[in-house]
This record gives sequence, C-alpha cells and structure tokens, in this order.
Amino acid sequence: MKRIESRNNQTIKDMIALRDRREREERRLFYFEGVHLLEEYLRAGNTPYALFVREDALEKYRELVSGIDCELYEVTDSVYSKLTEEKAPQGIFTVSRFLDNLHFIGSDVSYEDFPHMINGISIMPVDLRDNGNVGTVIRTSAALGCDVLLCGSCADIYASKTVRATMGAVFTNEIFVCRDTIGVIKALQSEGRRVIASALTDNASLLGGFDINDNDCFLVGNEGQGLTDEVIGQCDMTCIIPMSGRTESLNAAIAASILLWEAKRGSLT
Repeated sequence: MKRIESRNNQTIKDMIALRDRREREERRLFYFEGVHLLEEYLRAGNTPYALFVREDALEKYRELVSGIDCELYEVTDSVYSKLTEEKAPQGIFTVSRFLDNLHFIGSDVSYEDFPHMINGISIMPVDLRDNGNVGTVIRTSAALGCDVLLCGSCADIYASKTVRATMGAVFTNEIFVCRDTIGVIKALQSEGRRVIASALTDNASLLGGFDINDNDCFLVGNEGQGLTDEVIGQCDMTCIIPMSGRTESLNAAIAASILLWEAKRGSLT
C-alpha cells in the first residue's frame, strides 16, 4: 500500500483526468465511488485497476479492501477531497479497466455478430442524454433480464454519474453501444427480430393491445425530441403507452421501464 499526502501528486492528477470522456477512452479506464458499487463490482468478478481510500475509511472498510489484488493507495482527507465529485463521499474511489460486458458495435463486435449475442427482449435508448436516465434504463433492464443497446449520442456509459445511477447493474448486464442507430436496427431485422418504436404516430398500437415476441426490441427516444422520423420509419411498428391524459408524456427512463415490464411480465413468475 502506498500513501499520498500531496494534492499535486501526479497519480492523483492522472485520476482526475479521467473525468474527461476522451481520456477515459484513450486509457480504457473509468472510475466510480462508494462502498456499494465496489461490492457489486467485486461480486460480478471484476478486479480494480487501483483503489484510493481516504485514511479514515481505510480503518472502517479494511476488511473489504485488504484482500483485493490491485494497487492500493491511502490518501489524506485533503487529497480525497480533490479526487471526489460526491457531496458526501464514503472515502473509496475505484478505478477500473473497461468492462467485458460492454460491447462497442463496429469495433468490439461486428454488426453481423451482435444480434446473436442478445438474449430475448431488449431495449434501445436512442440519443438519451441524461446520465441518470441511461443508468436507470440499465438498472431496470438488469432487474427484468433484458439487454441494452445504447444508440446514437447517448450519455457516456463510463461517466461516473451514469455508473452511479445503474447501482451496479452496469457490471453485470449485457450492454451494446453504437452511434449508427439505423445500422443496428437493420442488423436486428436481418436476424428476424421485430423493432418497435415508442412513438405517437397515426397507426401506433396501444401497449398491452398487441402480442409481444420473445425477441422484440423496443426503442425510446431523446428526452426532449423523442425519435426522429427516419428512425421511426425504419422500425417495424410503433406503440404508445396508455395514459390518463393528465400529462402529455413520460420520463424516458420511466417509459422504458413500462415497456420492458409489459414485455416481460408473463415470464417473471
């Protein structure tokens, strides 16, 4: 174990640089904070690249961190305050290599191969920009046993806010990332999968009023603009969630949760 007392330490500067998405992608490293996330990360069979533990937290969580085979740093409160982005940090800052269960279509896995890697119902958020929404979709998908395809310009999966919002589901769920939404839709359709857009169109079917296949993929769009006409036009059908009329729309992550619940409820017994 090494001890860091200077806020100007180069290792600390290197970790702070990971707040930048480009830096994360170039170094294939990301970070997250907190005890629960670390426990879920370890439970999923992962090993940290490095751990930075505030000196008071080291005594409190010594049993948790002492058996981990990675570079362990004890840091002063002053140093940790420079590392953290949390308002009430628990004092554990984990740095990880990119995860094996996250696949980048077009680089890690081909358009031809990825449809065969998806098990059953899936959800495709398109251009979902809010870290909390992306993380919530991943968390819900994991709870219901569904894979996730993040398409277009979604929030970065490796941003600390996204990781935190997943509550650890990012470490276990199969997640696919791709900027080419149309290309992903076509690849799914070429393997016989039906792609369903959640969008208000003239011929949209009410959710609950049509049969759902066990390999369907549901799309939810951007928080403000929804799905583009081009994306909707490429889908096999559109559907809408029945609502009371007291509000005109749902939060994107909530809409995704309702879609997946309806799709999976018959098998969750």
